[in-house]
Amino acid sequence: MSKDTAYIKSSLDTNSFEPFMIGDKQAGEVHWLTTENSSGAPAYSGIWRCEPMTFDYEFPGDEVFHVIEGDLSIKVTDGETVNVTAGDIISFAKGIKSTWTINRTFRKFFAISNC
Repeated sequence: MSKDTAYIKSSLDTNSFEPFMIGDKQAGEVHWLTTENSSGAPAYSGIWRCEPMTFDYEFPGDEVFHVIEGDLSIKVTDGETVNVTAGDIISFAKGIKSTWTINRTFRKFFAISNC
């Protein structure tokens, strides 16, 4: 990743991912593009990938993501299940508790604000 005053640029390779942890459980891998906004406040973006698995996830901020590949079912606390597949763009509000079931190898580009 290179950072300039006007932009941030990154390139992916197999070594540029690190474990993405939820508590003490690994839930896929992440390549960070940003971890803060231009004011220095927390704001996250990058690529996340995961093989099939199920885990609980509470959205730490307002999150929008674009599904690059794969198939995911998200069951939110009110019981509704949202299914997303390659090409979908979706947004969730901060604090929503959910259970994610990755049905097929999954990759997304995400942006999280309001952390």
